[in-house]
Amino acid sequence: MSDAGIPIKLLFEAENMRVTVEMKNGEIYRGLLLTAEDTMNMTLTDVIRTARNGQVSKLPSVYLRGGGVRFVALPDLLKDAPVFKKVVNMKKKMETERQAAAGSKRKRDA
Repeated sequence: MSDAGIPIKLLFEAENMRVTVEMKNGEIYRGLLLTAEDTMNMTLTDVIRTARNGQVSKLPSVYLRGGGVRFVALPDLLKDAPVFKKVVNMKKKMETERQAAAGSKRKRDA
């Protein structure tokens, strides 16, 4: 994994899970996320594709270009992903530092 942001790291965590991907052109793909890249390019297997007109087709695998992705719906299981724990810890640390800085500023002003 590279220095990717939190959303991309979360996408990596979703590998080998069932996801739904909506593309900018309106097509919806639901399948097993086999691989994901930093650019949000991804490979899905056992895919059900819903076209803009509602036509449904089943495909063995697809490769989706990240630039065309509007959003990715991930499984609820990822709510407890380690990536989120890191974010919560970072947020707590930043709030503590901000409160400490505000406290020292008040002492100087008094």
